[in-house]
Amino acid sequence: MDQPLEGLFEQPPKVMELDPICIGELLSGWRETAPGFLLESGLDVSGTGVWSFWGGDPVDQHVVQVSELVCGEDSNDRTGPLRDLDRWFSKWKAPEESLFLDGHEVPFKGGAVGWIGYEALDQFHHLGEDLRPARYAPSWLKSVPALHFSLYDEIFVQHRESGKTWLLHRERTGWQQRLKKWCNTASDDDELPALDCTLQSAFSEEEYLGAVRKIQQGINDGDYYEVNLARGFLLKGISSPMDLHRRWRAVQPVPYGALIQTDDCGVVSASPEQFLCRRGGLIRTRPIKGTVPRSGDAARDREAAVELLGSEKEKAELAMIIDLERNDLGRICKPGSVKVVSEAQVESYASVLHAVATIEGELQGDLGPGKILEATFPGGSITGAPKRAAMKAIRELEPWPRSVYTGSVGWIDAGGDLEFNIAIRTAVIHGEEALIPFGGAITWDSDCEAESREIGHKARAILGAIGLDTDADSATFSLREKSG
Repeated sequence: MDQPLEGLFEQPPKVMELDPICIGELLSGWRETAPGFLLESGLDVSGTGVWSFWGGDPVDQHVVQVSELVCGEDSNDRTGPLRDLDRWFSKWKAPEESLFLDGHEVPFKGGAVGWIGYEALDQFHHLGEDLRPARYAPSWLKSVPALHFSLYDEIFVQHRESGKTWLLHRERTGWQQRLKKWCNTASDDDELPALDCTLQSAFSEEEYLGAVRKIQQGINDGDYYEVNLARGFLLKGISSPMDLHRRWRAVQPVPYGALIQTDDCGVVSASPEQFLCRRGGLIRTRPIKGTVPRSGDAARDREAAVELLGSEKEKAELAMIIDLERNDLGRICKPGSVKVVSEAQVESYASVLHAVATIEGELQGDLGPGKILEATFPGGSITGAPKRAAMKAIRELEPWPRSVYTGSVGWIDAGGDLEFNIAIRTAVIHGEEALIPFGGAITWDSDCEAESREIGHKARAILGAIGLDTDADSATFSLREKSG
């Protein structure tokens, strides 16, 4: 990774159209391509799932370990990780021209791909040192970077609807050999090995229900209005990040699927939720807040969608997060430019229906990605409101760190455009172990058992693909190996 970064993206990429590439077949031979990434749009919902990108052999990296996040008492130091991100970005920042392929504008033409973990800004939010006892938490979580971005000057691009595929490259020495390696990776092997997984939970059912009641007591005391509470699950017996992504994409296509492999760990995400999307001076966020299970019957699902939009509880949850996101965007947008484009829109996924809002604003000045994240991260839909008070409650009540879960996975291009998901339905993998949490918003009128069932609905497709079965129809959330 000794490629000079200055001027790397000043010239537009060379474009080579390729024979059609099936991503499923590509994944069959993925093991030889680490480090590498796949950002896959398997479902187009409201224009959020149009393109897929993948690649390997990065030219540089920006990595911040969890151990590096302890900041000084001076509040000016508390944005250190994001200021470092902007300093790194400035080394390869360059004006970019629009690129159209087959009549469609390509949003990402190369740049940084990676993640920012949920706890990356604990110090910025003045949460103090994490003193939680590491009860059963996997020790390797401490080694998963808080920020990990790799820089790619050549990427593969695929339009979801047409399936057409292109290579964008900048004639770096060896690009033909790398192209050949990727094209030869494809395999038509659809077989997935049987998994024999064991499951360990951060919460017992009784402990989870007790945490819900503590949040409701905090709401009653005026400490906060809403808190998103997550349950961490540790699975043992995962074969590889690639294998997990293959399983998830088959059962739950989403706009923001992701597979990132580093030399030490992997991240797999099957997220439906957009955190941030920047195109030039426009910034947008689309928080999800409100979930009901799908039944498999179209008429019943339509009725459930009407009930979701009419639920006073769900409307109150979404209204609080809309207000929070408007305030966050207001810190970096021109006065008066932040607007709610859509207050609630029902979107359909494999096992659930979600209520989604859309908020947009016009950026004030040419801001780097770190400055944008400083104002908005983490997304309010997975913290609660007010954000700092909710994050403090999360720290006190959740036994395990979240790591990448409810952070963000995505890309940053040389011109400053970016797109990140909210890393829900997300696993971080080390060896044969994977941390896969699920969560939901707790409000004053939440029903404790119903909140547990909601987690079961969210987990149903994801864990079912691994060979585990969720008992989501009872008040007790349980997992068991499938029989037969």
